[in-house]
Amino acid sequence: MYRILLLILVLCAFAHPALAKPTPKILIPAIPPLAATYDVYVGGIHLMTANVVFQEQAARYRARVTGHTYGIWYKLVPWNTELKVEGKMRDDRFVPAEFYTQDVWWHKPRTTWLHFQKDGDIKTDFDPPNTDKNRESIGPDQRRGSLDPITGLLQLLAHVAIYKNCNVTVPIFEGRRRFDITGTDAGSEIIDEEDYSAFKGEARACDAAFTMVAGEWKDRPPDRFWTRDSGESGREPFHIWLGSMGDGLPELPVRLESGSVWGLIIMHLSAWHYATGDETKY
Repeated sequence: MYRILLLILVLCAFAHPALAKPTPKILIPAIPPLAATYDVYVGGIHLMTANVVFQEQAARYRARVTGHTYGIWYKLVPWNTELKVEGKMRDDRFVPAEFYTQDVWWHKPRTTWLHFQKDGDIKTDFDPPNTDKNRESIGPDQRRGSLDPITGLLQLLAHVAIYKNCNVTVPIFEGRRRFDITGTDAGSEIIDEEDYSAFKGEARACDAAFTMVAGEWKDRPPDRFWTRDSGESGREPFHIWLGSMGDGLPELPVRLESGSVWGLIIMHLSAWHYATGDETKY
């Protein structure tokens, strides 16, 4: 179940990184450092809270996402996660250099590092070592040019900001699986006062579909993240609402919905502010 929460955390990272003084070769919009908080509900239960911080300096970007199970659920199912990425920005693209993620279940950490090579391939490190067997192999040609989950989804939102549509496919490698996320326009919708989101008003709507490329198990059913709410193989698409929280700010993710075998997943932007001080030190 928590694989789906991990990817939702990454979708929280749709916010643009900050650009203090963009160079002419960088097309991604410039905004100051931002911090945002998202609440995640599964089957009507507030299950998780996530915090996101983005910043940039000298055409380099950094992002950090932290999350944990919420309230009584943290006592029943203690889970913490942290994702970090750093890299460069070129033209309309994000170019990652290093990605790190750590999940801690019941005080037992599981850490993955992705090291992006100059030839476009990606090297991995795991702690504890990866002992997965009977998975589909992922070759260099499949990894080459792929992005980590945070950067891949940042790339989707950068496409929206620059080209004013959601129609783009991004290749993603998360250490064990290689998949594509394809965005498509879904019109616009009103987020009203009855919604929990901090955003109210008209929002751009985008759908994000997932296609597995390689890395699935050979000898067992797909993980539940890759199972539709009907029980069939495949990932339910995400329906994402994007809206600007203020003058001069690009569109941020303000709400997300997706079906799952555990019930409807809903994510709300519950708070945001300009990041300062210790928030930017990670």
